[in-house]
Amino acid sequence: MRKLAFILLCGAATSPAMAAAPRLEYMPVAFEEPAASQAEPAPSRPYAGPAPVKARPTIVRPKDDEDGPPETPLEMARELGLSGDDSRPEAQLETTLFGKRLIIGGEIGVGTRYRSNYELVPNSDDDDLTFDPEAKLEAIWLPSDSSAVFISTKLFAESTLYRQGRSGEFAAGVELNEAWLIKTGLFGTPLALQIGRQQVQDRREWWWDEDLDAVRLHYFGRNFRASAGIGREFGHKSTLGRLEPEDRDIVRVFGNARWTWTDRNEVEVFALHQNDRSGRFATGTLVDSDLTDESDAKLTWFGLRARGRVRTSFPGKFYYWADIARVRGSEDLTEFDSFDPSRDIVTGQSSRRVNGWAFDVGVSFELPFTFEPYLTLAYARGSGDGIVGDGIDGAFRQTGLHNNNGKFRGLSRFRYYGEVMRPELSNIGILTLALGVPLGKTHWIEAIWHGYRQPVASRRIAGSRLDIDPLGTDRRLGQEFNVIYSYRPEVSAWEFELTAGAFRAGPAFGPAQGRWAGLIEVKLDFNF
Repeated sequence: MRKLAFILLCGAATSPAMAAAPRLEYMPVAFEEPAASQAEPAPSRPYAGPAPVKARPTIVRPKDDEDGPPETPLEMARELGLSGDDSRPEAQLETTLFGKRLIIGGEIGVGTRYRSNYELVPNSDDDDLTFDPEAKLEAIWLPSDSSAVFISTKLFAESTLYRQGRSGEFAAGVELNEAWLIKTGLFGTPLALQIGRQQVQDRREWWWDEDLDAVRLHYFGRNFRASAGIGREFGHKSTLGRLEPEDRDIVRVFGNARWTWTDRNEVEVFALHQNDRSGRFATGTLVDSDLTDESDAKLTWFGLRARGRVRTSFPGKFYYWADIARVRGSEDLTEFDSFDPSRDIVTGQSSRRVNGWAFDVGVSFELPFTFEPYLTLAYARGSGDGIVGDGIDGAFRQTGLHNNNGKFRGLSRFRYYGEVMRPELSNIGILTLALGVPLGKTHWIEAIWHGYRQPVASRRIAGSRLDIDPLGTDRRLGQEFNVIYSYRPEVSAWEFELTAGAFRAGPAFGPAQGRWAGLIEVKLDFNF
């Protein structure tokens, strides 16, 4: 009854009739309970403040703009083993192996991509939707104070959820990405020797971004760093697929050196010599269709890069980069025709010299607004072969180890030559205009425009992901629009990226001029 009276009293206090009445203070009453059910009163405790909040993980980002070499084998393992796209918590799972520290981490990611009209044909049936989950597991073992072992494996799946006019596909497998040992402090110097399957990557991936079986010597100085190595693939490292014929029996000697000449300004030199020793088939030879290799080349690339940051009274703070490269050598070509469903026949052979050049320059300005947006202007060009039949290929070609994946001033890396077409810098000029806007410290959105033009009209676009070739009668390839949104929180292990792209065909594609190809891609990663 007392509970019912209390409820009625509270309801009456909120009625309009009681609103104007003098306010009555409600004093809670401790109702007595039978003695048998009384509990012992809790002892009083002094107030100790709010409950502590569990610390969130600190995330380690790539150190693109920081000077100074890695000081410990652990720092060296993370710098050489992780990609510029990777972020890992500073505190990872740690245990011991043979009494020595073993650190385990990795990444779980899912990606979904939708592509439309890559054939640039009205009502074509080439749309597809893919779903590609993967899990990367990494281990760093520190057997001594001057050595480290790094191993990285990946479990992946490739699933086509929808393919217009065709059936879907599914495949899954395991791949060994890296497995190497590094010994630091050789002879009491900043030299280190790295042996095994290792990642070879430059910050713009303009020269290389590949895992190679190699031996490499590093020099880690304060303002000067260098590396030189030699490598040769010893087989495919995945449960799916095999080593492609064009990648077999290639010996590579490579190296680079970087000098930081002032704060945030540096110059870097690159060199790569590649010798394809796979050999040639005689004319008339029948070859398994899976073993055809149309090119065997002996090529040398060398180049220079300058990059950095400048502060001036006008236009203010800006960042710049400049890459220039040359490729020279010789190439043996083999022509094949189909002989039967499983074999091809060699129909001819020829040789030519290779002599090409390329450059990529750009600048990013910080605009005078409180939210600090950036305006980026860039132009890249790779030479074309202007004279046909003279025995010289004047078109530049990238190393084959490249990925053309980097960033201007944003949080995430992307294909800076276009997400839809993704061309190689060969017989093409690419004009780029981009506006990047930070949305706080953890969000970034970037709008990018590319204009494409061939120096020499050709029926081929090296590296293009489009399913159509130009006619070779006009140099104007078209233009592309990209929008990149990225979310990379400072204290969270989650990352999110959204990429949208649209390519509009130019007069080089003849009847397909003005048609669009599109792409939408979503990525979600968890680092541990």
